[in-house]
Amino acid sequence: MWLGLDDTDSLEGGCTTLVFHELLNSLPCEYGEPRLTRLWPFAAQRTRGNASLSVELFTDDSIIDWLDKYWNEKILPLKGNVSESSHSLRKQYPSDPGMVLFREQPSEDYYWRAVRGEVTFFEGGRQWGGNGRIGAAASCAWRCGNVTWEGIAWRKGSRKVSENALTTVEMMDGTFLCRDPRTNRGLIAPRGPCPVMFGVRATDRDTASKATQILIEGSSETIGSRIFATNQATGDHIEKAQKLVVKTKEMLQGGHIILNKNCLAFNESGDVNKIAQWLEIGDEIEFMGLEHEGNFHLEAIKVIFSSTAKRPLCECGTRMKSMGKGQGVRCPKCKRRSDQTWYNEERKPPLQGWVQPPADKRRHLAKTLT
Repeated sequence: MWLGLDDTDSLEGGCTTLVFHELLNSLPCEYGEPRLTRLWPFAAQRTRGNASLSVELFTDDSIIDWLDKYWNEKILPLKGNVSESSHSLRKQYPSDPGMVLFREQPSEDYYWRAVRGEVTFFEGGRQWGGNGRIGAAASCAWRCGNVTWEGIAWRKGSRKVSENALTTVEMMDGTFLCRDPRTNRGLIAPRGPCPVMFGVRATDRDTASKATQILIEGSSETIGSRIFATNQATGDHIEKAQKLVVKTKEMLQGGHIILNKNCLAFNESGDVNKIAQWLEIGDEIEFMGLEHEGNFHLEAIKVIFSSTAKRPLCECGTRMKSMGKGQGVRCPKCKRRSDQTWYNEERKPPLQGWVQPPADKRRHLAKTLT
């Protein structure tokens, strides 16, 4: 059987991962690997981290009565928490917990639709609560075809992770996005009031487990920890890269760049914005981005070809100049003439290959490209 949970937190605190961890600790049956699933980043009523949880249960219908009681006593009281964000204008919605239970794993198609767009409720199974049922079912539908791992620990009091422990973990083969290389700031610990002490990401389970233990030993007191299989850093939210020839480029207020009226490179996207500013009309690029309300929000960009028109060089090495419309060009030094008025010279971008936002500005789902 498959159990899913979502939407128990708000900006004021709370954490669906902790609620799920406590549920797992209380279960009267065996269960498989817990999974943390990030979904479509533009979902209107998404939670703070836009993550849902699921796990396979090794039991039968007898678990339903137990889950009914647990839901009413432990999870339903979390409904309705809400607070306003101090850094985002996005409307904040009250928490609307949802829990689902399926005898068979839901269709994988539901996961792909939920990670790449807006979906409605998945029918079937036993379901409790409100909007959280959408993310909960989508997490159950995930097949772990492309998987990373995260070790999460929850704090008892203050949040403090030692610099030595963080340095040790970031040097381990297999961990990633532990620190922002620009600012040297750690990326494993949230800054808000949620109960998470840290979340350390890795490419395999064993590394995530070892890193978690190192960080726990270097942290203030924790109340528990758990390893989750995740779809983070897999790029599942974007189906494929697309090509584009730059026809228009406009700088918006705040330093944002919009290409071809619908491709947005936000100022906060760092090198992505830098390349977008450097581009000229006629340049060809490849990009990855999420489409929302008719615009692509660029998450990665690569210059395929760029050129600029220049006057030809004379045999003496001097740049020729126009003699007037339809009259060709002439060397201002030796007076040689030419009918070739322009030629295209290739431009080399300031950054080669795929360019992505800074580590602390990337989406959880964004895959590191090379």
